[in-house]
Amino acid sequence: MKVIENQTFTKKRIEIDDTQFTGCTFNGCVLVYSGTGGTAMNGCHLNETGFEFEGGAAKTIELLTAMHRGGFRELVEATIAGIRGEQPTPAAPQA
Repeated sequence: MKVIENQTFTKKRIEIDDTQFTGCTFNGCVLVYSGTGGTAMNGCHLNETGFEFEGGAAKTIELLTAMHRGGFRELVEATIAGIRGEQPTPAAPQA
C-alpha cells in the first residue's frame, strides 16, 4: 500500500485505492474509490471534499440502495450501524 503523509491537495481528483493518507488536507477535492484495494485515512482534514465511487465500489452502493428501497431497510440500516461501530438493533420478525 502506498503511503502519503502530511500533504495538502487542492482541487484535485484523487484515486484512493491502495493508498494510506496520514495527516493530509484535501481542499475542494474529489476522492475516488473503486474497490480494487484498501485505503486508510488517519488524521486527515477534508474541506469541501467529496467521494465518488466507481467500479465494484459503485456496484456495492447501488446494491445497498436497491435493498433499502426494496424492502430490506432494516438490513441496510444494521449494516450501516456496524460500520459506525454501533450495536445494531435487531429487526422485528416479519409475518
